[in-house]
Amino acid sequence: MGSFERKVLVLDARFEPVKVVTMEAGFVLMYAGRVSVILESDRVIHGVSRTWKVPWIVRLEGCRPRTKRLNGPRFSRQNIYLRDGFRCQYCNWSGPCSNLTLDHLIPSAKGGKTTWENIVTACKTCNMKKGAKTIEELGIRLQRPPSRPHLHPTALFPLRYGLTTKNSPVVWVPYLDLSVADRAFAVGFDSSPVFIPAFQHGMGIQF
Repeated sequence: MGSFERKVLVLDARFEPVKVVTMEAGFVLMYAGRVSVILESDRVIHGVSRTWKVPWIVRLEGCRPRTKRLNGPRFSRQNIYLRDGFRCQYCNWSGPCSNLTLDHLIPSAKGGKTTWENIVTACKTCNMKKGAKTIEELGIRLQRPPSRPHLHPTALFPLRYGLTTKNSPVVWVPYLDLSVADRAFAVGFDSSPVFIPAFQHGMGIQF
C-alpha cells in the first residue's frame, strides 16, 4: 500500500471519491461529525492517554455532488498526451512519454495557434518528418480530430494522488476508477499537472 497505508479515502454523497487525507485529518472529520464511517479499520492514532481507531473510508455528511459544468481542463503537455491516449496521432505508435512530442497541425510559422484543436501528440519520428508542413500537404490522416478532452472526474481522481492498482489499498479499489491512471503512469505520466475536474456527472470517459 506504500504511502497510502496511513491515509483515509473521503467519499461524497454519491459514494464517489473526493479526497485522500491523513489519518489525523480523518479523525478530526469524524470527531466534528462531518463524516460517517463506511469501512472500519484496526489502524489507530495515539493521544496523550488513549488511542482512537480510524477507518479506511468515510463519507461526507451533507456534501452535495457536483453536477454543473465547471471550467475545462488546463492546457498542458501531459494533458494532451492523456487526451490522445499516449499515442502518435499520425502513425498510431504508442510508447513511453520520452519518445512523444507535441505538434501543431497548422505550423506556428503559418499562423497556427497553440490550442486543443491545433495540437496533437506525435512521436519524435513523425514530428521530424512533418516539419513545418501541414497534414494536408503531406496527405496524413489523423487518428481522430483533436478537441478539448472530456474526462469524468472519477477517472481523474487517481491521477491527482498517484493512485494505481498496484499501490491502492485493496479496500479502496471498489470506489476508484483506475483504468486511466494505470495506463497513464505505466508510460511515465507526470501527475503534477492534473486536470481540473470539470465535467457533468454521468459523462463517460472519452479518449
